[in-house]
Amino acid sequence: MKKIVLTVITMLCVLMVVHAQPPQAFRYQAIARDAKGAPYVSTYLKVRASVHDMAHNGTVVYQEVQGVTTNVFGLMNMSIGTGKVTIGEFKKIDWGMGSKYMEVEIDFGEGFVSMGSSELLSVPYALYSPSAKGEQGEPGLQGPTGLTGAAGTNGTNGADGATGATGLTGATGLTGAAGTNGTNGVDGATGATGLTGATGLTGAAGTNGTNGTNGADGATGATGLTGATGLTGAAGTNGVDGATGATGLTGATGLTGAAGTN
Repeated sequence: MKKIVLTVITMLCVLMVVHAQPPQAFRYQAIARDAKGAPYVSTYLKVRASVHDMAHNGTVVYQEVQGVTTNVFGLMNMSIGTGKVTIGEFKKIDWGMGSKYMEVEIDFGEGFVSMGSSELLSVPYALYSPSAKGEQGEPGLQGPTGLTGAAGTNGTNGADGATGATGLTGATGLTGAAGTNGTNGVDGATGATGLTGATGLTGAAGTNGTNGTNGADGATGATGLTGATGLTGAAGTNGVDGATGATGLTGATGLTGAAGTN
């Protein structure tokens, strides 16, 4: 939500001409500034003005809405009483009964934001005069514009309005009819078989390779196992008796034995 400062410049009564009915309106001027003090230059603003009775938050006796465009200095000029009326009638405001307060609100596209209320310290006499006794005299000359008042303090931000209800979901559109399938195209004719290619020439015979050299002798193999013992041969025949040997030498005489008992 945007915050702005509304600097009120003047609030002037529109004076009537001699012997004429006074216009049911009064002038209002203000400068709209953002939170940093920069004026809204050449900006269209939607403004709502409300006249409260007896207090700044009293009963709203009149309310209107106007669209205004600020000038190159951020100044907006309004004639209160000439806008689109939303509450009451301007000509029926009883200016002579109690205090009146005017509240100004500005809409930047997200709803009206209150700039605060200020008391109308001087009654717009040209509007009040029809109820006074005696003939109205000629209007006096307009006095010089007063000095610009000090900027008022920022009013408190109004509470956010309730979120509007979500709109109903629109009905689903009808499904369009399915398009017809296109016809299949005619198959193209089969192409003719190509001619068989000629047989290639036989290649020339290759030359014989040279004989390889003899390989080296292999290593001596390990000694084989001992074979099994052969069978015993058959007994041979007895040989011929040998010749008789020579007579041996006589042996020595033995010792005499001991005498036996009687």
